[in-house]
Amino acid sequence: MTGVDTDKVNTYIEDCISQKDPLIKILRLVSMQSVCNNGLKQKVLDYYKREILQTYGYEHILTLNNLEKVGLLKPQTGSRNNYPTIRKTLKLWMEDANEQNPNDISYVYSGYAPLSIRLTQVLARPGWRSIEEVLKMLPGSHFEERQQLPSGLHKKRQQGENRTTLVFFLGGVTYAEIAALRFLSQMEDSGMEYIIATTKLINGTTWVKSLMDRPESQIL
Repeated sequence: MTGVDTDKVNTYIEDCISQKDPLIKILRLVSMQSVCNNGLKQKVLDYYKREILQTYGYEHILTLNNLEKVGLLKPQTGSRNNYPTIRKTLKLWMEDANEQNPNDISYVYSGYAPLSIRLTQVLARPGWRSIEEVLKMLPGSHFEERQQLPSGLHKKRQQGENRTTLVFFLGGVTYAEIAALRFLSQMEDSGMEYIIATTKLINGTTWVKSLMDRPESQIL
């Protein structure tokens, strides 16, 4: 997540495979490296695939294919890796995160600030126009639309009254993201309250499991 040595085979992942750690753990780590590096060099990707199939069984070739279909695993192309710019601009990695007395949402992942919550924070202040170029680097489209309300429905906020924002997660939200949003609303200068809606509660394990061809055989 810090963007260090993401373009080569990771020795920790190698050790985990050699010790035959749970496959879901391996898939999560390799996927994270791929996402943070805008794909893996072809020889690195081929190495990981070969090691995974030889260690855990060739039946998992369908699982690897599923990860490629959704973009978690992919070969590196000539396009620029935008992750360092995104990480720096949105302050996704905080070296001095304080988990005991937090002062930033990055405490929920011991230094990593969830991208979804950082975007929510920037939207509240100073607004997405300040990060327009970064938004273009993120997957999917973005838009801003203001709903015009009849004058009779406008509610004037009282002094000191917080604004309420509904944050809807399509596909699922993690407990860490929920904790980060709660932290944002509790900040003294936030002036915001957040309502969270989602289609599902997920974590890294359940998400990768949903992409596996035979997940029941790999929960150890």
